[in-house]
Amino acid sequence: MNGQAKDVLVEKLAEALADITGGEPPTVCSPEEPGGQHRPDAVLEASLDGQRYRLVVDFKQSVFPRDAREALWRHRNSLNQGGMAGHEAMPVLVAESISPGARDLLRKERVGYFDGDGNLFIAARGLYLRLDKPESRKQSRAVNNVFSGQRAQVLHAVWGRERDWFGVHEIAERAGVSPATASVTLAALERREWVEARGSGPSKERRLANPGALLDSWAAYQSSAKPKAVRHYYVRSAAYADLQRRLDDASERTGVRYELAGISAGQVHAPYLSGVSQVACRATGGKPLQAMLEEVGARPVREGWNLGVQELRADDQLRFRQRVGDLWVADPLQAYLDLLQSGGRAKEMAQHLRAEKLGA
Repeated sequence: MNGQAKDVLVEKLAEALADITGGEPPTVCSPEEPGGQHRPDAVLEASLDGQRYRLVVDFKQSVFPRDAREALWRHRNSLNQGGMAGHEAMPVLVAESISPGARDLLRKERVGYFDGDGNLFIAARGLYLRLDKPESRKQSRAVNNVFSGQRAQVLHAVWGRERDWFGVHEIAERAGVSPATASVTLAALERREWVEARGSGPSKERRLANPGALLDSWAAYQSSAKPKAVRHYYVRSAAYADLQRRLDDASERTGVRYELAGISAGQVHAPYLSGVSQVACRATGGKPLQAMLEEVGARPVREGWNLGVQELRADDQLRFRQRVGDLWVADPLQAYLDLLQSGGRAKEMAQHLRAEKLGA
């Protein structure tokens, strides 16, 4: 974070404190040379109801749980060794973005924070300030950038390893991404404390450590993300199970890779609904897909559809599909994510599938 960005955040913090307390904005001071090795980035002094407070500020570009734990140690070490006579000293972490998990941890340890969205927490003797703001698009991108594109492929590969240790190159191969992309993504997962690590350098290994937290965050992102476009078709005189079999047979003859998705996949992995009449799938697009649709007799419709198809750009997006019986099916994780964006009773089905198959 450059100096100008830091100055802007300090000004916003000072204004927020003045607005909430109705007092004068805090005074920005030069940090004193501490007795320990850590020097704070800024110090703000405030006087509220006759009580003097000193906010000892550290800056970060973004903060996730691991960053918050490191900041807790630094702040405590600094406050234990620095001279703060006559002041109520309060550590405050200031960043462009702070994840919800990191904010929870900081509040639990009574360490202050302030971010670019205006989320604020300050706690000391005789003082408790908390301000929660709606998440901006910028904040959402910073926190959720691991849930889309190739990084999501890495997450999917990590999930598939369950609690086994793995290396960067193994995950890169399983996810179909470069080792560099895998490495950056895994480092981001460490900061969020969703994976743990052992060793260092080329021999460093990781494993999934907090699947519940990972899945909760992914589910929250998926529920708010825009669903992918689906084209609707009608296949005449086709019962649900028969249409699935015809689709699989046609895919074999035309060379189209597909997987059942959404409710169709959920019913395979963990049956929940008594009756389903619409088949949902995703498949690689192009002329082979059109040939497959023609073979099953599918015609485009706006209403009354019984076949929904999400067209994919590449086979790589079907990397984690599973063969179940005579059908290709999205794996339980992808089926769960699909259901979170589907209508009707799909969200009930998502929770059932999570409990039955995902174990988190």
